[in-house]
Amino acid sequence: MSRWIIVSNRLPFSYDEENKKLKPSSGGLVTAIRGIKTKEEVLWVGSIPNNVPKKLVRQYKDQDNISFSFPDLDKELYDNYYNGFCNDVLWPILHYESESVKFSNERWEDYIRVNQIFANHVAKVAKKDDIIWLHDYQLFLAPKMIKEINPNLKVGFFLHVPFPSSEIWRHLPVREEILEAMIHADLIGFHDFAYLRHFVSSVYNLLGIHSSLLEIRSPHNNTKLGVYPVSINTQDFISKASSKKTAKAIHRYGLDIGDRKYILGVDRLDYSKGILYKLEAYQSFLRENPKYVGRVQLIQIAVPSRTDVPEYIKLRHDVERLVSEINGEFSEIDYIPVKYIFNSVSVHDLMALYRASDILLVTSKRDGMNLVCLEYIATQDPKDPGVVMLSEFAGAASTLSHATIINPMNIADTAQKIKESLEVKLEERKKRHNIMFDYLKEYTATTWAGAFINHLKKKTLESNPKLQDLSQQAKFEKLKKGFDKKRRVLLLDYDGTLTPIVNDPSAAVLKPRMKSLIKKLQKRDDTDVVIITGRDSNFISKQFEGIECYLACEHGAKFYDYKNKKWRNLVASSKKEWFSQATQIIKEYTRRTPSSFFEKKNYAIAWHYRNSPQDFGEFQARKLVIDLESGLSHLPVSVIMGKKVVEVKSIEANKGYFTQWFASRYVEKDQKLFSIGDDRTDEDMFRALEANGETVKVGTPEKTSAKNYIEDQGDVYKLLKELFLD
Repeated sequence: MSRWIIVSNRLPFSYDEENKKLKPSSGGLVTAIRGIKTKEEVLWVGSIPNNVPKKLVRQYKDQDNISFSFPDLDKELYDNYYNGFCNDVLWPILHYESESVKFSNERWEDYIRVNQIFANHVAKVAKKDDIIWLHDYQLFLAPKMIKEINPNLKVGFFLHVPFPSSEIWRHLPVREEILEAMIHADLIGFHDFAYLRHFVSSVYNLLGIHSSLLEIRSPHNNTKLGVYPVSINTQDFISKASSKKTAKAIHRYGLDIGDRKYILGVDRLDYSKGILYKLEAYQSFLRENPKYVGRVQLIQIAVPSRTDVPEYIKLRHDVERLVSEINGEFSEIDYIPVKYIFNSVSVHDLMALYRASDILLVTSKRDGMNLVCLEYIATQDPKDPGVVMLSEFAGAASTLSHATIINPMNIADTAQKIKESLEVKLEERKKRHNIMFDYLKEYTATTWAGAFINHLKKKTLESNPKLQDLSQQAKFEKLKKGFDKKRRVLLLDYDGTLTPIVNDPSAAVLKPRMKSLIKKLQKRDDTDVVIITGRDSNFISKQFEGIECYLACEHGAKFYDYKNKKWRNLVASSKKEWFSQATQIIKEYTRRTPSSFFEKKNYAIAWHYRNSPQDFGEFQARKLVIDLESGLSHLPVSVIMGKKVVEVKSIEANKGYFTQWFASRYVEKDQKLFSIGDDRTDEDMFRALEANGETVKVGTPEKTSAKNYIEDQGDVYKLLKELFLD
């Protein structure tokens, strides 16, 4: 039976030195994993503090039958990796604070070394069918490193923090290296759809790999993508909030006395949490609404974080200065407007604050999810619930449908919404709360973890069989045997398949030897040849002059039936709406890109940049795809990026559509289909023949829908000759 191997930066427990025992953590990830009902064994891999006896960890197995393992890490190396790179480089860039990044090649090398140590350890302990789930930005490089050691291991990666806009991510000096390592994973998950969209955009803009929002097909892997917003152990918070200990804490602190309103803030003291915005908005609220002075108190818990780092020391001073300013301006004999706690609080004290507060105010500048707002909802009294004011820049804003959404940088608007939230009627508060509360009862931390694991398991089951390398004689003989004594239809791509890719497309003429071969194939009683290409009909007609075969030009938009000696247009939609607009966009890119040119076809326009400066040409091509897709998104066209070419074409001009159309009308039941191609457009053809045909990819063996491959275009002639003539 397969195991789940959970991999995180730290193992989920602390060490009780007094009792010489390990104490389990109570974090969200731990709770989620423990709550999953499974018969499969769970092994957790992570680092341990240096003061923890290693023997104790090896022997330890918690109450949920989770066992633990750890790589050996040097203390100085770990500190350089964790503080010098994870915290000083990755954390700020992921939270849109690129000016706070302190990059150095030395710390980057330390990050690589630690990721490699983790990968080596995981590959060592993993068994054949194990499923590996990597967590968070500390292990960005591990997917690639694990796959390099053992390509057959199934690896999932989940990012617990935001993924920024590609314009922010490109500030990072090692941006491509990290992206390229991540897409070796079989499944990558994010909290929010926006993070997924930013990631896909970065992969395209920086690596040139175009993808959907569901998967990335790269030379390394077919990587599935998903959005899995994390949740909490809802029932546990409900129980703690309604416990006697919580009730006593509420009474002990006098939170149930009088008619004072409480606004609660619970944040790590980190620049990403926007605590200064919160204080400024609260100050503005009191100035604009003097009637609430003495009647409303902000309780701000600031949990210490990185207390020895200059930026965090300054942030603490700025926060405490503003707290003092507000208290100095609005305090009365029996009233302090801001109660500031620079410390963590006990569980039941926190439950008491949640339960007694009228507003939870979250003003994050950037936040992966923010579980505090989920905890607040779960702990409310359903008969008298409070209001959640939630930053639009927190991942939870996309799942909490009835929170009051704010832009924390709009101080005046946040101040106004504080007033409105304090004045929401009871029935309206109950209505909003019930909807979000019902959601959290159904969607818990366990639901979240189960969804990811099940998707990763499904990806494992759906993995395509390995490509058959036709350079291996046994594989070739097996394919050849499948066509023995059978009638067949051959669908042959042109550029990159029958002819090599050349700098000048007009020079890609059919060589006499290849032309002679196709003529011989077509003359056989058991063989029909279909040339299926993106080329226009004039060019292709000249190349195959004297050969009686089917021609499908412009990706199948125009079709020549040699038996009836007629051309047919297979495109039903009009090109009038998009053709001139696309031409103008492409002309502009042609003017701006040296040595690029474009060709108009009947149902397509192709922009070629194979003669342009390589990096600039690739950059311009990616931008052109974005401009065409956005500018023509409402029109019946598709935009594709092939080998040194960007093409915009009628939606029906698709090799997959054509293959299905042709097979349904021209292919008889006793005929077997064979197709060969080299480009992304040929993938549509391969997929159309997945169930009832043999397909061959020309080029390096990468993720493809083809069942077989040959690496060199120069071997196509030999392959066709030996398969169908010898």
